[in-house]
Amino acid sequence: MHPIESRSIRVGFSTGHGMTDECAMNPPDGVVFGFPKDSGRKPKYLRSPIKCFLPTFDKSDYDLIEATLSPVITKLPWIGSFDCFQGAMAFSILGAPIPKLFRRKYLERLFLEDQCKKIVFWSQAAYQTMLDYGGVRHPEVLAKSCVVYPAIREPEKRIRDSSRSEFNLLFSGDFFRKGGANVVDAFERASERYPDLRLRICSDPDRDFITSDASLREKYLTKIRTNARITLGRIPRSQLVQEILPETDLYLLPTYTEAFGFAILEAMAFGVPVITTNHFAIPEVIQDRESGLMIDIERFETQKMFRGYRVDRLPRVFHDYVSRELLDRLLFMIESPGERERLARNGIEVVRERFSFETRNRQMRKIYQDALR
Repeated sequence: MHPIESRSIRVGFSTGHGMTDECAMNPPDGVVFGFPKDSGRKPKYLRSPIKCFLPTFDKSDYDLIEATLSPVITKLPWIGSFDCFQGAMAFSILGAPIPKLFRRKYLERLFLEDQCKKIVFWSQAAYQTMLDYGGVRHPEVLAKSCVVYPAIREPEKRIRDSSRSEFNLLFSGDFFRKGGANVVDAFERASERYPDLRLRICSDPDRDFITSDASLREKYLTKIRTNARITLGRIPRSQLVQEILPETDLYLLPTYTEAFGFAILEAMAFGVPVITTNHFAIPEVIQDRESGLMIDIERFETQKMFRGYRVDRLPRVFHDYVSRELLDRLLFMIESPGERERLARNGIEVVRERFSFETRNRQMRKIYQDALR
């Protein structure tokens, strides 16, 4: 037996994330997860909107670093874990743009170092961004790359209080980028017909309403704060999974740009039907009208419309289209309890079959072992 197979492998996640939090609580056999503190040193002149961009790890308390969302600088063995290639390439020199060719070359240099053992993408769509957006063709980088889907644990309980009169909707995350404006507009219209509708927006007014259009921001904050049926504010993830999701009837995420959509998986695991868009990797998670409902936004060039994961301008034609399509699906789901139940059951089965920890842990354990041989 190889020495690394005879003891636990200590893997340190480079940053916290919903996906890494789930993994930390459900490790493969023989693996111990943790969250090491980075040294605080970063490349002096590089800037990135990604908060966890390029951390540095010096300590040897761990056998291996799993670099989530961004590469790392370390002498330890490490593997990359990416939801898309655009995030890894989102950096500049003191805010000044760097040609994509030079950013790609910089990342390739990191990936070609001996310490980088594997590059794991969360979806086939994410892997494709390395080829299409990143233009990576280096055979050694491609040989290190693979796809492993995230996993979500099944909840201990899925409680719906059938005696309550309210019908609860949920939205979470970056408000404008993930379609929060459409959710609010559709909710207002649907509430005219169904006054028992309630909407919870798990977003922070200061951190999640990011746009350079101050009037757009103020418009929707005013709409939310003056509507007694809407609850606004981020909550701890433990409260989300223990209290909010079990009491949610529909999860709405008409997102414009999305790297994977881990929150969609969480909702599906709880048997909460989802209305979302067919952007990026979401069709690898949901089959339209079988395990959820999707709005077709592929006719719009959202990557060009919302560069840098920001919504600085919300085109009227696009906004009206998404709001209208969302309202149609929302009303259909409210009025079709049988369909809600069918989509909920199918969503749970998708999570069990494709996004289980049994499947992911088997793949990741082998990657960890191979990285340390």
